[in-house]
Amino acid sequence: MVNYDEAHLSARALMRASPVLSGYACKMHIPLFYAVLPSSIQWLLSTRCCPKSWSPQWKRRYLIALGGYLYRFKDENGSTPKGAPMPVDSMEARLLSRDEAVANGEFNIVTDRLPVDCTSVIEVCSGGKTQYFAMNSTEEATTWVNSVRQMRQDCITKNMGHSNIPYPKEWDAFDASAKRIREQKARIRNKLEAIDRKEQEMQTLGSAPSVGYYS
Repeated sequence: MVNYDEAHLSARALMRASPVLSGYACKMHIPLFYAVLPSSIQWLLSTRCCPKSWSPQWKRRYLIALGGYLYRFKDENGSTPKGAPMPVDSMEARLLSRDEAVANGEFNIVTDRLPVDCTSVIEVCSGGKTQYFAMNSTEEATTWVNSVRQMRQDCITKNMGHSNIPYPKEWDAFDASAKRIREQKARIRNKLEAIDRKEQEMQTLGSAPSVGYYS
């Protein structure tokens, strides 16, 4: 069920608010178990015939940078964001160089298997998560990195009360909705993690050997 905040943050609504930057990119989706595998196993999964769900896949997304967040949508007509909006005040962004992976002698699924028509990748870290976006050109990727860095600086300055730049009220409303969505998703994630921990504890207790007086 879509709540008010998600419906409020449609791609078209954000575009009408004059975002800092917007455009298509390909986002790397990495399965949870894949990230902890040795690079040799990652290479096998990525080069052999195996279910797509087992290995990382590039998915096309429409990105919108506005106010204090970076939003991802399925396309420019998306009615709700894909995943939680990413706060830019704690965001780190950089161009990802394939030379780094080559120098380390490692197989890198992000840089070694770029989507068709994409030549550059940016790495975005925010809220404890790292995500990768493939761009059509180095110039486009550089523009995104510079824009995100400037947005971060502007947000920090604004939060400290030192900004003299007018901040649109509409952006404040979008920021508030984005923050509530992140908090809601965090609560759901915490509940699921608590349930998982409880189940693991029950399994551990169930597998413990019984100790009796006459053993």
